[in-house]
Amino acid sequence: MAFRETDEPCADCGKDAFGIIDSLVLDKGAAPLCFACYVERLDRVRACGVVNVAEGEFVVGASSVEETRELAYCVADEISTGVEASVETVAPLTEARDELGEYHARELARGTRSETRHVYAGTSERGTVIDAETRTDAETRDALRDALASYVLDEARRVRKRDDVSEVLASLLPTLVEHRVLRSLGVASEVWQLAKKRGVSRGSETSARNQRAGRQFEEYFADWCEDRNLEHIRGKTGLLRYHPETADEIARKTDGLAGVPDFLVRGDGQNTFSTEWRPEKDVFVEVKRGGSGLSREQQEVIAHLKARGFDVYVLRGESDEHTFEKR
Repeated sequence: MAFRETDEPCADCGKDAFGIIDSLVLDKGAAPLCFACYVERLDRVRACGVVNVAEGEFVVGASSVEETRELAYCVADEISTGVEASVETVAPLTEARDELGEYHARELARGTRSETRHVYAGTSERGTVIDAETRTDAETRDALRDALASYVLDEARRVRKRDDVSEVLASLLPTLVEHRVLRSLGVASEVWQLAKKRGVSRGSETSARNQRAGRQFEEYFADWCEDRNLEHIRGKTGLLRYHPETADEIARKTDGLAGVPDFLVRGDGQNTFSTEWRPEKDVFVEVKRGGSGLSREQQEVIAHLKARGFDVYVLRGESDEHTFEKR
C-alpha cells in the first residue's frame, strides 16, 4: 500500500503528516509527510488549473503556477474550436487540495508515476499533465470528440489516408496531442470515420482492414494467456505499475513511452510441464500480425528494456500459426 494513515509528524517540517508514503512513491524510502512536503519531495507537479469544458472540467498540472496557467489557456483555446471552454482557476497544488480531493491531488502530484490512468496517461514527456477524464462524464467526452473531429476535418479539407490524421491533429491541436487527450477521447478514429464518409483512397480502406485484423490478433493473444493462467496486462500500464523506475528512465529517453510493447506478461516459473512458450519472469510481448515490422519508437524502447534486464518477444503470424521471436 503506497499511502498509510499516521499520527506521526512530518519527517521534513514537523507538521502533522497526512500519511506515510512508501518507497513505491518516494525514491529515498518511506516517510511520514505533510502534503506540502510530499509535493516538494516528488518535485513533479506543484500547481494545477481547472478548465471548464461544456458540462465538465479538465484538470491540468505543471511544475509552477506560471507554466500551469500557460498550459490551461492553451488547452482552453484548443478545446474552444469544438465546444465552449474557459479557464476557471490556477493555483498551487497545496491550495487546490480541498477542491480536487486528497486522492486526486496526491495522484496529480505524481505525474507519470501515478497509479491513476487518467493522470499518467495524460502526462507529457516534459512532465505536464492534462487529466481529461476524472471530472468529465462519458456524454461530455463524446460531445467533445465529435465536435473536435468535425473541426479538424473541416480545417484539413481533405484526409486521403489514415496516416494523414496524425499529422493534421498535431498541426491543429498540438497541446492535446502532446498529452494524448485526443487518443483517450477517440478523436483520431472519429476523424477517420468522417473522412471515409467523404471518400478516401482504396489503399486507406485496405489499411483500415489490416488494423482491425491486428486488433483481433492482440485479442487472440490475451485469450491465449488467459487459457494458460498467465497474468497479462497492457504493456504501458504494466511498466508504470510494476516497474516505475524503468518507466521513468524510458520516458526521459524516448517519446513518452510511445513504443512500449503491447503486453507485459508476468512469469510464474512454471515452465517444466509443457513445451509451450511460458516466461519465468516478467517479459514484454509485442504482437505483430503477418510480416509487419517494428517502428523506430518500438525498437528504441525495446533496446532500453533489454538494457534493464527484461526479455522482449515479438509474437508474429496469425491466430492459427504463430511464433515467439526473442529480440
